Amino acid sequence: MTLLTGLALALAACETVPPPPAAPPAAAGLADGPAKPFGTGKGWTVTVHTPPGGKPFCVAERGRPGEAPDGAPAGTPPGTPRLAFRAGAAESGFILSGFTPSDSGATVKPGERYDLVASLDQGARLTLSARGLPDGSLYVAVPTKSYLDEFEALARGRRVGFRSTGLGELGTALLSGTSWAINASDECRILHADS
Repeated sequence: MTLLTGLALALAACETVPPPPAAPPAAAGLADGPAKPFGTGKGWTVTVHTPPGGKPFCVAERGRPGEAPDGAPAGTPPGTPRLAFRAGAAESGFILSGFTPSDSGATVKPGERYDLVASLDQGARLTLSARGLPDGSLYVAVPTKSYLDEFEALARGRRVGFRSTGLGELGTALLSGTSWAINASDECRILHADS
C-alpha cells in the first residue's frame, strides 16, 4: 500500500500543468509616422504622414499649426465630437474623437466594432461601421475608390449628430469646411499616397 501511495505521488509530481492561455494581442491603432504640411484652408490643415515601412497617407484636421491641439473653434463645449479625415492608397475614412458617450459607463473598447449612425442637418442619414481605437476614438473606414461618394453628405452638411447602439449619443459636430478638407485630403493622397 505504501508503495502504491508513493507511486501515485511520484506520478502526480510528474504531471505538467498546461500554461494559462495567452492573452489576446492588443488591438492595433492606426499606423502613423512623421508628418509634413500639405496645405491649409477653410479652418483645416492637411498633412502627409509616412509610417516607417508603410505607405504614406494624408490627414485633414480642423485647425492650423500653432493653434490648440484639438483644433476646435473657440467656444466649443467639452465633449463635442471632432472629425479628422484620413486618405490612403487603399483605405480612407474618418476618425471621430473628443466625444463623451451618453450611455452611463460606456467606453470605447479597442478593436471592437460599433454601428454608427450619422444624422445630418439636411435630413441625410449615414449608417456606418466604426472600429474602436486604443485612444478611445472611432475609425470609420471605406475603400478609397468610394471615399468622395461615401462622405459627400458630410461635405454638404453644416452639422452632424452621431449615435451608436453600444455607446449612445456621441454629440453633434460642426461641418464647416469639410468639403474643402475631404477634397484636399483626397488630392494629397493622389499626389503622395498613390505614387
